[in-house]
Amino acid sequence: MFSSSSLPSRGRLIVLIGGILLLGFLTTNLISFRVSTAALKATILQNELPLTSSNIYAEIQTDLLRPIFVSSLMSNDTFVKDWLINGEQDPGQVTRYLDEIRAKYDVFTAFLISDRTKQYYHFSGPTKAIKAGEPNDDWFFRVAEMKQPYEVNIDFNMAQNMEITIFINYRVLDYQGRFIGATGVGLKLDTVTRILSHYRTSYQRGIYFLDGDGNITVRSDGAVIQEANIKTAPGISTIAAEILRKPDGYFEYVRDGETMLLTSRFIPDLGWRVIVEQRESEALSALWRSFVTNLAIGIVIILLTIGTIAYAINLYQTRLEDMAVTDKLTGIGNRQLLDIALDQTLKLRRRVPLPMSVLLIDIDRFKTINDTRGHLKGDEAIRSVAQILKDRVRESDLLARWGGEEFILLAHNCRLPHAQELAESLREAVASAPILTPDDGLRVTVSCGVAECSDDDDAETLVGRADRALYRAKEEGRNRVVIEIA
Repeated sequence: MFSSSSLPSRGRLIVLIGGILLLGFLTTNLISFRVSTAALKATILQNELPLTSSNIYAEIQTDLLRPIFVSSLMSNDTFVKDWLINGEQDPGQVTRYLDEIRAKYDVFTAFLISDRTKQYYHFSGPTKAIKAGEPNDDWFFRVAEMKQPYEVNIDFNMAQNMEITIFINYRVLDYQGRFIGATGVGLKLDTVTRILSHYRTSYQRGIYFLDGDGNITVRSDGAVIQEANIKTAPGISTIAAEILRKPDGYFEYVRDGETMLLTSRFIPDLGWRVIVEQRESEALSALWRSFVTNLAIGIVIILLTIGTIAYAINLYQTRLEDMAVTDKLTGIGNRQLLDIALDQTLKLRRRVPLPMSVLLIDIDRFKTINDTRGHLKGDEAIRSVAQILKDRVRESDLLARWGGEEFILLAHNCRLPHAQELAESLREAVASAPILTPDDGLRVTVSCGVAECSDDDDAETLVGRADRALYRAKEEGRNRVVIEIA
């Protein structure tokens, strides 16, 4: 068995491992922080801000997909086509139709314009007819001439208090493919504003939408640029032409002594650019908080790792100690454990003279099993016999493998008659049990020699008497119990 004197060296090993882990972790994190700080601009510009603009772009496309689908249904609806072709006989019919579309699909507005009469039909009823040359009506004549089936247009909604609205303008064709009108739905611009507010709140980034001339059409709350056009805004004006020239890209500029990082992306559906910007100082602050958080988490993990290492060392130390006193084949005690236990028991008897007996057990004709069934079956027989014996002895007794096919049992507080009874019960249990699996009919027997410890006994004399009794059991025909009295 291993001595507890190994504990100090174990402790020094754990401290050394912990120190190496902690020093390595701190050094790695400090270097990583410095490298991350130096690479901050590239990370923000090339990854994070473009990802935000991509997400915004995807959300806007998602919000527009449903109204585009609704407008497509309206333009291909036979009711709409027939009503226009048949001379727009009952305006109330189309008014109810548009109002039903608006209510069913939860859109801000729904409309229909006839190419023949130029009448604008609204879900609330007919409004004024549109006119060529009227700036507010130019969009209709543009739609009449375009090749694509629809357009997304942002304009003032004259029929609803001049609210800025995102219109889905869809061409209506008759059954011969001729243009007969335009229909569609409209969304409030606050759909875009809501998206901007979400990203401003979640990621602390300023977000703008620019038209083709650089005018800021929508901006998030708390945005740095408050001017109407980026061409006149301090700092960003120096790169405004480049932003408007490229479909997408990433840039930086200085405003009020602070570096601003931004990315730009063109949204074809709206004809706008989405600009996402972030203060470099805010980005660095987030990185510092991340560094401190990672440091705290890392230290906790290191402490848990050190605890795990300490546990593992103690576990394997215990396992090594168990291996030193455990028989590998059977899992019971080995001869080394038996020698130690027997020596301690004999020393204890000199102070407290309690009875104790020794049972020496040997498998009968074991060589025949090995020769006829093979050594693997022989090992199986040893394991099976050991398990039968182990299941039937008291927890206070010690069962060990004495060597080969022999076992020894120290029966504490056990007189010779009781030891003899115990030996008989063990012999009968082995004889009646199927030893090999699958059961092929083989029944293994054991012989047992029993001796009780006397006051004058030492380990050699006590085991010697049990061994002589076992020899007599073998001589008398095996599968029996023989005792020897001191």
